Amino acid sequence: MISIIICSASRELLASAINNIENTIGVPFEILSYENPKGEFGICNIYNKGAKAAKFDILCFMHEDLDIKTFDWGKIVLQSFSENNNLGIMGVVGCSYKSMAPSGWEARSLESKLLFYNYIQHYKFTNTPSAHFIENPDNAQISKVVSVDGMWFCTKKTIFTEFSFDEKLFSGFHCYDLDFCFQVRQKYDVAVTFQILIEHFSEGNFKKDWWMDTLRLHWKWRTELPMSVDKLSNRTQFLIEKRTYRSLVYLLTDMGYSKRYLFPLFLKLKAYGLMSWQQYFKINYFTLKFFNARKK
Repeated sequence: MISIIICSASRELLASAINNIENTIGVPFEILSYENPKGEFGICNIYNKGAKAAKFDILCFMHEDLDIKTFDWGKIVLQSFSENNNLGIMGVVGCSYKSMAPSGWEARSLESKLLFYNYIQHYKFTNTPSAHFIENPDNAQISKVVSVDGMWFCTKKTIFTEFSFDEKLFSGFHCYDLDFCFQVRQKYDVAVTFQILIEHFSEGNFKKDWWMDTLRLHWKWRTELPMSVDKLSNRTQFLIEKRTYRSLVYLLTDMGYSKRYLFPLFLKLKAYGLMSWQQYFKINYFTLKFFNARKK
């Protein structure tokens, strides 16, 4: 019924994930695991290979550092796709807006509820305590989003007759999830379910390889961004983009990029069509103030 595809970097984590799946899924399944401890193959390559080899109609792509807490979750997955004919992708973490500003899956707004998720997060790279995060603005069992996070999501095998993971553009381990969602949502719904709870044992780690893939993603989809499930006012979109660009300044600075990199970057992004002139002048002014304050 469900083919589960895993790109594995650790035999220990894989064994734990398989044991968890066996004890919780509740429906017939197969596991297609591909050992990739040295990262010789990109995740798009492995996921495409797994999708082609899968024998069941529903595909589940998941990280190995997960523990699924919901029993009979496989039945929930099958029922969700059965009851929603236009459902193309279902995950547990997602957002109903994707900014023009380069970012991950997340967008922040004080004016509109954009985040949809239900998961338990642990932290491997910081001392942050684990926490159960839940945002369900619609108080629904399933909600439409623009994209889902790649830690766990399901789709239909028939989707792969039309779309696939872009292994030519994304040869590493980033942005595969957003790009695949952007493709699929052109014809089908992308959604987050609140009926399945997952515990994730590591957070995303934003490094320069993530940033390079993020630039590639935004270049590819530059004519389609921003994307939104709901119609937002121009003012709301402007504020989301402003906050996202400011967050990007903090993030790139933490990565070691200087203002000598940032100012030409903003000009390039303006040329891509990923910001207005107003946003361009505002983010340059903000960046100048930010670096001047750091000198004091």
